[in-house]
Amino acid sequence: MNFDLLIKNGWIIDGTGISGYFGDLAVRQGKILEISTKLEYPAARVIDASGLIVSPGFIDPHVHGELAVLTSGNFKDFLRQGVTTTVNGNCGHSITPYSSYNILDYMARTGLISSKEKMRLGTLNPPWGDFSGYINIVKTRGHNINMGFLLGHGCLRWSIMGTKTGIPNFSEEKELVRLIEEGMEQGALGLSTGLAYTPGRFAGTDELIKLSAIIRNYDGIYTTHLRTYLGLLAAVKEAIRIGESSGTRVQISHLSPTCPDAFAEILAARNRGLEIGVDTIPKSSGHFKRWERFLQFLLSGSALSQSPEANVSSLGSRNFEITKALLRKIRFKDQLMVYHTLDPQMENRTLKDISEERGVTVDELLFQLLKENTPNLTFCQGGVNRWDFPGIPYPDDIAHNPLVMVGSDRIFGDWQDPFDWYELFRKGAFPIYFDLCKNKGVTIEEIIRRVTSLPARQFRLHGRGILARGNAADITIFDPKNFTYPSNTEIDVLNPLTMASGVHFTIVNGKVALDHGIVQAINAGQVLLRNGEIL
Repeated sequence: MNFDLLIKNGWIIDGTGISGYFGDLAVRQGKILEISTKLEYPAARVIDASGLIVSPGFIDPHVHGELAVLTSGNFKDFLRQGVTTTVNGNCGHSITPYSSYNILDYMARTGLISSKEKMRLGTLNPPWGDFSGYINIVKTRGHNINMGFLLGHGCLRWSIMGTKTGIPNFSEEKELVRLIEEGMEQGALGLSTGLAYTPGRFAGTDELIKLSAIIRNYDGIYTTHLRTYLGLLAAVKEAIRIGESSGTRVQISHLSPTCPDAFAEILAARNRGLEIGVDTIPKSSGHFKRWERFLQFLLSGSALSQSPEANVSSLGSRNFEITKALLRKIRFKDQLMVYHTLDPQMENRTLKDISEERGVTVDELLFQLLKENTPNLTFCQGGVNRWDFPGIPYPDDIAHNPLVMVGSDRIFGDWQDPFDWYELFRKGAFPIYFDLCKNKGVTIEEIIRRVTSLPARQFRLHGRGILARGNAADITIFDPKNFTYPSNTEIDVLNPLTMASGVHFTIVNGKVALDHGIVQAINAGQVLLRNGEIL
């Protein structure tokens, strides 16, 4: 038999958690057909994996790539980490309901895209009117990795109720139910919530239990950006209550390792029988935002019913009084760091530090910076190392918790302008997680299980996450000793384009999408629908 691809002499770690072994692997028509030692078959291509680990492609369950793919399906930063599959539409933000104009309007009003990006995406792509319409556009455009999509509760609620507080009335609830059923029938993986954001924060627990019971009927998953203002432990308990009351699988999104009790609560719920998992961001900086985007974000918290285009254009040097009033509302503004100021004495310093040196208030300094209209003036909210995702060794009970996955929480902002809004370290989420776990004695087999078969099972990505005969040939071949990302002292804080290193080949559905570290624009990815269906 002739094969498309033969991988030889690799250390195979199959994703189940069992010990690795030396062997070969044969691929044909996008599937793994044989795994054994010393396979000798004719093949269109042979990869010598000597000295490298051969594993299932990594799966990132928490990504925001639903609009990025409408511009480019390259996803180089994922392929460079060995990621072959992402789950998108998280935190309540997604690509339904109603018209694509409605979705782009929501994304701009929440600050997830700029007004300029909203116009560009609306012009670049054909319109869509439901989940299937969006999926058809994505399939037509093509992409290098597999992608699954969730429905976004925040987007659904806003489209029906605006920013109204309280419970939905009869007709509003009926429409929420209809739209969720429609999306699930068209292949959505489940429902995501963003309970720290408007309008998700206005949804009560009982509302979320009702809606989760709908997706349970489709074997869907409930994923949640927690109601963090309750405190992490209390917020996790609410998510568990939603899962146990509705009978729905639960995924806790980007849980901070600063609260070990919350991770223990999740494990206890799993031991009681709830199918639940958790992802965490291994390390992150704060948000770097150029001044226009910074102001847009300030507006978005209270301006979801207004026009972001008009508001942002009225700020900065154009409307001083509005700008001053807005600045007074910023929390922790004294800790904002500034970059691209054109003044070397101000670079990489906090507003508090600079204002004390100059004998002015933080508000006066911030207003003056905006008034000067410096083109690339950039603010960093949260510092180069965020306190809640610091990238330091995990406590033992988190490092050895078998339910913890990597969720990079990659947010793309404006695809064609990566300096508009970015974070550091998230493009290295997987190698950073590997290091954090290895340093606590977690085996490489267990780490790989957590980023392959664990999310595949949790999100019902059938036929993926394990190297086995008949499964999709999503494969990562990497050098574990050199699977790295720059550290605090190595990272260039002004460069959002830094990539991970150490992955030699990333194979998606049997095609080599990353070849000796170089991305191949072959669009090998598939859209993964509910229960393993593909497009």
